[in-house]
Amino acid sequence: MPGREFQLESIGASRLIMRRCQLSDAPELKRLMTPAISKCVASWPSPLSLDDCRAILSANLDAAVEGRVFPAVILARDRCEIIGWLRIEISYPPSNSAELGYWIGEAYQRRGYAFEAARAAIDFAFSKLHVGAVIAGAQIANGASHKLLHKIGMSDDGERDVWAPARMRRERCRFWKLLRHNWQFSGTLFD
Repeated sequence: MPGREFQLESIGASRLIMRRCQLSDAPELKRLMTPAISKCVASWPSPLSLDDCRAILSANLDAAVEGRVFPAVILARDRCEIIGWLRIEISYPPSNSAELGYWIGEAYQRRGYAFEAARAAIDFAFSKLHVGAVIAGAQIANGASHKLLHKIGMSDDGERDVWAPARMRRERCRFWKLLRHNWQFSGTLFD
């Protein structure tokens, strides 16, 4: 897959659609990026300018053309409005894994959307990308994400420092890992 652009346009779940992002999504993502969200994610600063948001999207779209990333906005199916962000980064040999990242806007949290989006992304990674493992990380203090990753069936994979360009520093995160043979496909649809 490296060197080939993802042909996938969207991942569908029961209440959500995760579709490939577009530069025109920048104003809505900028609106959703609050200080409370930013402090839990490495790449999205707050305050977030429209130019900075477009730069994040552009970099992700460039990586998608190279076949390394599937960058997506998360939409609530019933309202067709953007409620968050999802990113799947592929690492083929030697690790043959996919790293999952996501965030949900504050007004849409505590409704199970992150759980649903993460499950759909994992279905995609195992069934369409054929990776052997999916990993995800969260800052040590982000208890909600740790609880969600555990609930999905991921196992604690230890702590390590990651570069957080949003704050221009290294930050300690706990990582989680799920192996393909431990996953049960949940019926996600792909377009």
